[in-house]
Amino acid sequence: MPHYNAYESFQTKKSKEKKQRAIEKSTKKKNNKIENFVIENNDKYGIVVEVRYNDAYVLYNEKLVVARLRKDMNIVCNQVLFPGDKVVLNKINNTYLITNLLKRTSLLSRIKKDSTRINDSGLIKNIATNIDMAVIVVAAQEPPLHPKFIDRYLMILQNSNIPAIICLNKCDLKTDAEEKILDIYRKINIPVIETSTYKNTGIDDLKKYILGKQVILVGNSGVGKSSLTNALMNSNEIKTGQVSDKSKRGKHTTTTSKYYIWEKNSSIIDTPGIRSLDISSFNPEEVQEYFKEFNDYKDKCKYHDCLHYNEPSNSCVIKQAVTNGLININRYESYVRIMSDILNDKNYEHIIEELSERN
Repeated sequence: MPHYNAYESFQTKKSKEKKQRAIEKSTKKKNNKIENFVIENNDKYGIVVEVRYNDAYVLYNEKLVVARLRKDMNIVCNQVLFPGDKVVLNKINNTYLITNLLKRTSLLSRIKKDSTRINDSGLIKNIATNIDMAVIVVAAQEPPLHPKFIDRYLMILQNSNIPAIICLNKCDLKTDAEEKILDIYRKINIPVIETSTYKNTGIDDLKKYILGKQVILVGNSGVGKSSLTNALMNSNEIKTGQVSDKSKRGKHTTTTSKYYIWEKNSSIIDTPGIRSLDISSFNPEEVQEYFKEFNDYKDKCKYHDCLHYNEPSNSCVIKQAVTNGLININRYESYVRIMSDILNDKNYEHIIEELSERN
């Protein structure tokens, strides 16, 4: 006769299997709803400006309206829609319902490391959609300029097929150290714009780059994204913040991504400041594809599967190019740090030290 505990274990297993089947069925049903929700095109649409839990602000017929997802979706709004989305509305009894979502041209996402709240994709945090260009906003000082952050964002943007430029805000505080960092990106053909919202300089130069585009501003907290948005819109309505005296890190002033129109067919999506960027979901073999200065050398290594990481320098042409000054050592250091995160390798310092000694 089977032991009681064995019967209980069998029942527990059956219960878990039943729950799993229910979850899979629910997920499939939900995915089918979303699939039917998306359409190729429609001439009459509104643009999602801000998303809340159960509804969204939508710019529709030159008015800002509050709209909810159609009832049969049975999904919370912020799991489906993001700033920049184009949606079809239907007004019923003075209530706007979002009946369809137009197919997106781009979707910018990042891995969430700084929150316990996750969405259906696990740790993926979707930020904005239909982006023509991204402006990576950094500051000359307060907070200090960190090129490693720029490199990670360039990876994420390139992976989403979104062109990027760099905007150095607070340029009135720039020193030779920041100028050397910016030169690294100019040499790999990434445009760099210098602005100061305090002295109102460089704003017109930035406008020339983003005119006629749907643009997203991304960067660390405290670099001045909201101040730039105010300057572009000739407004002081958007809340701005200061840098913490103690940590020299920015305080979050924008808490959700928001959409602003500053000129005809020209819009800005201002995003919350990000203090860390996790790129651990990338494949180790693909990281080198995001460092364009590697292109002339990566296929010349002794081994076709060379990661340009732990391999000996005499077999890695990338390392030789760094030693000979053909590839900037700071960019290579960024590459090594990214690879160490992906490979979960804590002992990577010797790779950088070895090349630094040769330079």
